[in-house]
Amino acid sequence: MTSFYDLLKSLTRPKLRIMNRIVLIDVIAIVLTLIYQVYRGDLETDTPLAITLSYSVFVAIVAFVLMSRNSEHIFVSDAYRLIPASDTKLYSVNLLSSFIGMVYAGITQVVLWVIAAIPFWGDFGAQFKKMFHYTMNSDKQNFVRNMILVTIGAILLAIAMTLLLWASITLIHLTGDALTAFLPDSRQKFFRFVLYVVVIVAFLYVFSIIENRVDGVMNHFFNMNGDTIASIYYATIYLLGFTALESVGSVYLLKHWVETDS
Repeated sequence: MTSFYDLLKSLTRPKLRIMNRIVLIDVIAIVLTLIYQVYRGDLETDTPLAITLSYSVFVAIVAFVLMSRNSEHIFVSDAYRLIPASDTKLYSVNLLSSFIGMVYAGITQVVLWVIAAIPFWGDFGAQFKKMFHYTMNSDKQNFVRNMILVTIGAILLAIAMTLLLWASITLIHLTGDALTAFLPDSRQKFFRFVLYVVVIVAFLYVFSIIENRVDGVMNHFFNMNGDTIASIYYATIYLLGFTALESVGSVYLLKHWVETDS
């Protein structure tokens, strides 16, 4: 059997290559945009940071889509399904390798933000000092603690949402593939449509819960009690629970119903 680490290396390398291409295109786009701003005479101190932040949105979307595409290909590829590893290990490592790819992309974006903020560093330092003095006021004594807790909670919530999205995409994909084994084309389209509707309704339900949690946190930011702070962590656990259930279903489909097609 292939070890967890060897399988992780095998699945992570192509995803990091994808991320390197995305980052390279991102850097080229930033440089070309800055050159254009210089040509127009519109370049200001905060322009590099603003441009870099705006492109980061597109980087995140493209990275997520390409990671999802690569992950789903692995489940139906002979080259990967014939690796001597259990379906549970393949599913887990595939999910982890996609997460590593996204983290790598996130780190590169942070590095680009820091570089782009260098011309803006003096103003940024002044704003930070002003915020620091503001947070040290007696009536804002819980601000720093709340900021740390909410920041950590937001990061964990974002991770949980990303994992849930990937798990849902995989479940839809594998369910669709399993249906093709014994349904005619007309029935396949109908059941896929029903499946999409169910998933969309489930996502709207989960999103409404998350939105309520976040609103509760932001509306009581300076006067949080333990229950209010914990709500965002409860939402994370809630999402991870959904992710675990969907993962169990995907692994079952991999073991019993899904065949390779390439």
